[in-house]
Amino acid sequence: MAIFRYECLVTKQQSATEAPTFCLFHAPVGEILEWADIKRLEEEAGAPQRRTSPAKVKAIKRFLETDPRNTIPTSVILTIDISPDLIKPVAVNGPSSFGIIEFEVTPGSAKPGLVIDGQHRLLGMKDYAPTMDVNVVAILGATDMEKAFQFLVINNKASKVSMDHIRALALHYEEAALKKRLETARLTLDPNVGYVGLVNNEEDSPFRGMVAWPLTPEANRIIVPASIEASIGLIQQQKVRDFDSEDVLLEFFYTIWRQIKVRWPELWEANSRLLSKVGIICMTQYMTDALIGSFDLGRIDISDPDQVAKLVDEVLLNQERKFWKVPWTSTSYDTKVGRTLIVASLVQIARNIRAGVPWYEDVELVDAANIEPVT
Repeated sequence: MAIFRYECLVTKQQSATEAPTFCLFHAPVGEILEWADIKRLEEEAGAPQRRTSPAKVKAIKRFLETDPRNTIPTSVILTIDISPDLIKPVAVNGPSSFGIIEFEVTPGSAKPGLVIDGQHRLLGMKDYAPTMDVNVVAILGATDMEKAFQFLVINNKASKVSMDHIRALALHYEEAALKKRLETARLTLDPNVGYVGLVNNEEDSPFRGMVAWPLTPEANRIIVPASIEASIGLIQQQKVRDFDSEDVLLEFFYTIWRQIKVRWPELWEANSRLLSKVGIICMTQYMTDALIGSFDLGRIDISDPDQVAKLVDEVLLNQERKFWKVPWTSTSYDTKVGRTLIVASLVQIARNIRAGVPWYEDVELVDAANIEPVT
């Protein structure tokens, strides 16, 4: 049996008897997970949490690792099945809101805590450092109705804030320093930079330092910015809810291209057709179509980079890198019709390889007479 004890602040916002009592304290994330459950919908009907997104967990850990100044000040919200009357008051020169909350957990029994909001923060922080403290807002003695109500309100009322609001506050800061700091949280002061800037700057991006921008050394300017914008747009057009998360979206894109880079390193160079605008767009579309097809059949969790990487490898087994090196029947395919033809060629190549026939058979883009000399 383990006993947990925390100093806390106790508050009640509404006077109605049924209104919840809140308890505010901080505790190590690893310790919280010893007494609080994260119940997910796929594990238990009516549970409050959606399934865990490994990409979001990874993003939290990455955010904390990137800069030792980075913190998560927002509280996780959970319920604790303990009556507010059991909080031991602490007098500080008279009546106060200070108190002591104490409860025990017996191995094999139900945990008294239930996470309502913040599962990814808890898991990401735990992966970074289980001893890291997180702020907690606990709802005490809540009924199941109250737990459901709080979950729905919290998870449906969030809205993004424009960067213009920061400027309107007239805060005094060095813009260059703030810009660099914001990059660790995948935010930018420049609305025109967007995903291209992240793809060019993040350490885990397969295209880091390769985007054709003025600040990139001229010899490294290989990736056309429009190819990144178009590729991310193609993924978003799938209208998969997981891609509403920037972290899941970027990790999905990164994982596809990291695996391609590992499997086809000889194509990772200047003047590579694969890394041209049409190459990146078409390969992204082909891979995304294949991955989402498996997702729709329930065979893959697209928010799990490991599962995505494994399936990308399987898809690449039925592709031929020579396709990107042999002469094509035309020199320009950067049109809607041209891109459609490239994607159709990739589909045909996969079918040929599975059928055990030459990969270039019935591939309209390829001149078969030029196949053999290519290495």
